[in-house]
Amino acid sequence: MDTSAKQRASTKEPELKGAGIQSLEKGLRVLTAIQHAGRAMRLNDIAAAAGMTPSMAHGYIVSLVRTGFVAQDRLSGLYDLGDSALQLGLASLSRTDFLSLARASISELAAVLGETVTLAVWNGDAPVVVDKIEGRSDSVYEIKVGSLVRLWPTATGRVFMANLPNAEWEHHLRVLMRQGGEGETSTARFITELTEVRAEGYAATLPATVPDFSAVAAPVFDHRGHLKAVITVLGRQDGFDIAPSGPPLTATLRVARSLSGRLGASVS
Repeated sequence: MDTSAKQRASTKEPELKGAGIQSLEKGLRVLTAIQHAGRAMRLNDIAAAAGMTPSMAHGYIVSLVRTGFVAQDRLSGLYDLGDSALQLGLASLSRTDFLSLARASISELAAVLGETVTLAVWNGDAPVVVDKIEGRSDSVYEIKVGSLVRLWPTATGRVFMANLPNAEWEHHLRVLMRQGGEGETSTARFITELTEVRAEGYAATLPATVPDFSAVAAPVFDHRGHLKAVITVLGRQDGFDIAPSGPPLTATLRVARSLSGRLGASVS
């Protein structure tokens, strides 16, 4: 077993044993059904989503309403999450160490793909690398923790621009592209193309600022739907598949969405 595998094994939480309380688990299924719906629901819809009969679901809803985890609108009769559920979610978010969660996520990604993975956040002017995990393949020595990432033409920069207000980055981009010999028409076209990046939920680039390395990048969102960070995977151009169905992008999107979910974001 390699070192990384031993570390994962040693940090794995012990498996919980015992019969558990089935009635509690069923009640939580009802609560989860309302959570995943993202809207107020009728009793019959909640029952169907939880895999129960309406009469069975109603019993659990009564208890959830009494404890404040579910609330019923007096006019429509629809059920939604209550104040206790909100407070529980806020308490969980307040105890979340984002960088620790993110490091665990990108470490997993690096282990699965065998490539270098970085985590970048916005510092007000540009993306900055706050963590980096080496894979089994070649290291990307040009990128270090604390280094700034170019907005253009990197995958990381494109994801940030696609998901941040234009006012935060447009001036920096225009200066950068002028310095690179690009005209206003080219700059305007590049900004328009960011709409596609936002719609697709990722960016991918062939070798650009780091010679011979291609990259795929995906956004991480917080509970308000705001961009929190960007996860980027870099690999040698030969053998690194940046296609939408390729393993690098598929795995990166999975990890980014999972991390967003841990932060309370609504993910599909």
